[in-house]
Amino acid sequence: INKSTIDMYTFRKQVIAVIGATGQVGTPLTKELLRLGHEVKVFSRHEVKRDDLTGAQAVVLADMHDKEAMAEALEGVETLICAVPGSNEVITESEPIWLEAAVQAGVKRFVPTEFGCHTRNVDYGGGIIFDNKKHMHEKIFASGIGWTFFYNGGIFDYFLPNLRFFEKITTFGNRDLHIHTHEIEDIGRVAAMALSDDRTLNKCVQMDYQSMTQNDMLAKLKESFPDHPFEYEHFSSEYIIKAKSIDSEEVTAKKGAETDKERWGINYVVYVAGKLSAFTDETLRCTELYPDYECEKKPEEAIADPKFVFETEEDAK
Repeated sequence: INKSTIDMYTFRKQVIAVIGATGQVGTPLTKELLRLGHEVKVFSRHEVKRDDLTGAQAVVLADMHDKEAMAEALEGVETLICAVPGSNEVITESEPIWLEAAVQAGVKRFVPTEFGCHTRNVDYGGGIIFDNKKHMHEKIFASGIGWTFFYNGGIFDYFLPNLRFFEKITTFGNRDLHIHTHEIEDIGRVAAMALSDDRTLNKCVQMDYQSMTQNDMLAKLKESFPDHPFEYEHFSSEYIIKAKSIDSEEVTAKKGAETDKERWGINYVVYVAGKLSAFTDETLRCTELYPDYECEKKPEEAIADPKFVFETEEDAK
């Protein structure tokens, strides 16, 4: 990063609480909030001992569904960020309790677990996860609390061709759709700015620095490893449409916690409906909010990196 992110927006020190600070998105997000100079409280069931989160205040709640205890712990907090994986259980059972606690405590901004597809641009029926998120949005709006929904597009690990998260080089649906995708550290840094930026209150924020089509990804992979005998697998749009309607609670993917039904719903929204990213009237672009930000790693660089593409050094041979 060539320029300090703290210079890119008007910094105002805030007390910010994070649920899920040790997770995939939560870790880089929390680290950047601390680096920017915010007072950060990390909410969890168990005490968090992480050298990279030094400076954060640990708030241990044995029962994360105890609304009164959480409301008391949230007193004095301006923003509550839910950075936990967006499972249906979290969205339908946990987040409504956290929202009520935030309202009771006088929190000014609530950030639900989005960090992916632009749910506000997805119609009801697009997938069970998105339907539940949209129901949660209605609860947020009805509560009167301020909000920000952060949409980072795809995370490299799940959206670029690799054999660490997939058994084969796997593509889906329309391979000519442009996919906005970013490395997790960049997502954390930009999210930390956006979720503490006064300009983004009651707005959606779309991360839009980088994009590639799946066909371009495949071409870069072949260019980078011309002699490697990759196995390929493609799931057509027709297959995805059928698969998303099958009521399966199995988790068969190599990585990730979503059920098969949830995962095919996500694949439908991204690769068939083309709604991973959106630029609606209520959406601010990160390229306009922070035009001087430079991503640490480009998708083309990741695809050319054997450590990213292959699970082991032996696989790369």
